[in-house]
Amino acid sequence: MLSRNRFMLFAVCLSAQTTLGESAQGTVLWMDQAQRLQEVSATLLDTMPVAVPVPQRSRLGVRADISFLPTPNPRVGAKLESLPSAPVQSIPSVYASTGLALGSSESISGEVWVGFLPRGVEKLMGIKASLQQIQWGVRSELSSVRAGAARWLVGGGLAQTRSSISGSISSLNGTDSFSATSMLSFMHVSVQHVRSGLWGAVTLGQKDTKSRLTIEEDKTDLEIRDTLQSAKQPRWTQVSLGLNISESLSIAISELMVPDRIDMPRLSFAWTVLESSGTARQ
Repeated sequence: MLSRNRFMLFAVCLSAQTTLGESAQGTVLWMDQAQRLQEVSATLLDTMPVAVPVPQRSRLGVRADISFLPTPNPRVGAKLESLPSAPVQSIPSVYASTGLALGSSESISGEVWVGFLPRGVEKLMGIKASLQQIQWGVRSELSSVRAGAARWLVGGGLAQTRSSISGSISSLNGTDSFSATSMLSFMHVSVQHVRSGLWGAVTLGQKDTKSRLTIEEDKTDLEIRDTLQSAKQPRWTQVSLGLNISESLSIAISELMVPDRIDMPRLSFAWTVLESSGTARQ
């Protein structure tokens, strides 16, 4: 099932072009598979944000949302390919948040973040290539503690992710590239137990993605616009459960679900470096 594929699979589909291109039917099948893998690849590179509750106090911290990528399906058309593996993916980010009390029970909070990851992926993917990712985002939350010991939060936000892979992906004779730019919009509903720090959240979102696959040796250039309006990209859902271990450290586990594409677990860490008093957290 193609929903089990991940972003490295676009390299595999290219090697099937010669075999499948011998007939018109094979060519159409290869193009369909290549486009489908390109859509799945871009989805996995999005790195959806996790709705960690935003505190009322002003804070500066670092965070990592680690995605455990699904096991790939080695079938492309009629062929079985030997696939590389990259078990985890994450963009470390820096975030800043602040809050404002609206009354004795309500407050509003906001957060901005940016993350950047330049690295080689030869050891992870088994190919000589480099991966660059950058993400920025903003979100806000409205919270209320009127319902007993629970803190209820409703929020939403925007995020943009840009990712690119460049190197000798499909062969040793040329430089190939894959790039994806996505604009994400999302909203979430969360509930937090004030005394224990335990919280849960459901996040719903959609995205508009433009991805491009270029293979130098075969002169292949595939560009795809993947939107909800075009009926290619369904909405995504993420369910999270987290715990504030201390005033400075939070952890969360999540499950990201995109219908007919992917279903993968995630692990998040958020650590406060500075808070409103200006002192560093230990």
